[in-house]
Formats: sequence, C-alpha cells, structure tokens
Amino acid sequence: MEKDNRLLGERVLADKELIAQLIHEEVVRDLPAEQLQANEAFLDTVNRTRIDFIALIGESICNSCDVQKVYSNIQKWGDRTGNFFLENDSSLDDALAETSLYRKHIGKVIKTEAVQKEMKLQLLFDVMEFFHSLLDYAAYSYTHAYTESYQRKLKSARKEFLELSAPVVPVSDQVAILPLVGSIEIDRARYILEKTLLSANQLKISVLIVDLSGVVRVDSMVAEQIIKIIQSLKLVGVRSILTGIRPEIARTLTEIGVDLKDLEIGGSLKRVLEQMKVE
Repeated sequence: MEKDNRLLGERVLADKELIAQLIHEEVVRDLPAEQLQANEAFLDTVNRTRIDFIALIGESICNSCDVQKVYSNIQKWGDRTGNFFLENDSSLDDALAETSLYRKHIGKVIKTEAVQKEMKLQLLFDVMEFFHSLLDYAAYSYTHAYTESYQRKLKSARKEFLELSAPVVPVSDQVAILPLVGSIEIDRARYILEKTLLSANQLKISVLIVDLSGVVRVDSMVAEQIIKIIQSLKLVGVRSILTGIRPEIARTLTEIGVDLKDLEIGGSLKRVLEQMKVE
C-alpha cells in the first residue's frame, strides 16, 4: 500500500503545474480582460501558491505513513498562506471556493493513475479518503490563520480608532477643544473619558470645550459618560463648556435626570470661541 500511495503522490507532483493551470483557468474564466491585466502579477503569485500547495498534497500522499508530520506540514502551510492572503486583501470566501477545484482536479489525477496502474478499488478508496482529509485540514488551517490575523487587525484598527476618537486640541495655553464625531458607543465613551482626563492634565488647561455638533447619536448610557467627563474634569479644576447640543441630545440628557441648568452650554463652537477671544 505504501508503494502504491507513493506512485499516486508522485503523479500528483508530476502534474502539479498542469493541475494549477486548470484551476487558474476556471477561476479567471469569467473575469474581464482588463481586470486580468491589472492583476497579472498577483495572479502569478497566486498560481505559484497553488503549485506549491498541490506539491504539498502530492508529498503528503507519498508520506502517508507519517501522518503526524504530514498534518504538521499542512498546518504550517495554512498558517503561512492564510496570513499572506489576508495581508494582500484577498477574500476568505474566494480562497475556500477553490477547495472544490482542488478536489476535482487532483482527485481526477489520482483516480486516473490508479486505474492505469490497475490498483485495487479499496486502496483507491483509502487514498481518496486520506486526500479529502488533507484538503479539509488545509481549509481549516487556512481559515484559522486567516481569521486570527483578521481579528488581530480589527483589534489594532479599533485601538487606532479609539486613539483618534478623543483628540483634545489646544487653541491657547488655557483652552482646548474636544470635538466628538460619529456614533459614540459605550466603550468609546469610556475611552474618551480616560483619554480626556489624561490630556487635560498633560496640557494643563483650565477650560475644555466639548463639541457635540458632529455626534450622530447619543443614548442614555453614553450621555452618562459625557456627564462623567464633565464631572471628572471639574474635580481636577477644568471648566467644561458643551457646544453643538441638538434637541435630541438635550432630550436624552433630561431623560437620565440631568438638569441642563447645571451644565455650561455655549451654543455653537464658533460662538464660544469668539466669546473666549472677547474675554
């Protein structure tokens, strides 16, 4: 059986470039010529990756007696390739869609070779079962590496977003502006609270203008965080002025029991800045 497996694996290795070309032709069949031309270099890289993977499958069939080593090599391939294609902005769905093409074309080579060598049917069944398990594990390893890297990128991007979401901008030695933009969910609101207090201390300001004109939506939990920012700033001796409060934001603040008379509200940011200059 080991000898027959090696013969089948060697046939896959010998036909690796042909198999890769057949897969390539099916993948790009419906793509417009201009898209193919624009992505020629990347498509060549993808095809070389296909050739390497087909070679890995062939080698794995040849070495089917050493299952632990075979699966270890498949996992290393999945880790390396999943990360590579994520970095190149390739879709996970597109990569997984090719699994059926590998099953089709590599499987055909294995079956044809087995028939030509008059191998026993049971042996062919065993090899095909092993071959399918290799593809399944490769797809799992690739997906695992891709999604883990994707999660790390999301976490990094969110960290960068949060760092940019609380820009305390000084306009004089004593005055700074905190312009809030977009939707503010609870995690972002908490981060803004922490970052604002740190920035106020570092800049040694006495007045912070919190501008809400760019805020899309504020729910009750976020409104509470905004009040906490103002209260916390007050404790460290920083006067807070709210600008850009729309009626719906005012209503939300009222609903959570905030008396707007207790807040220093200054209308528009432009108006407050003009008043600060007058003062």
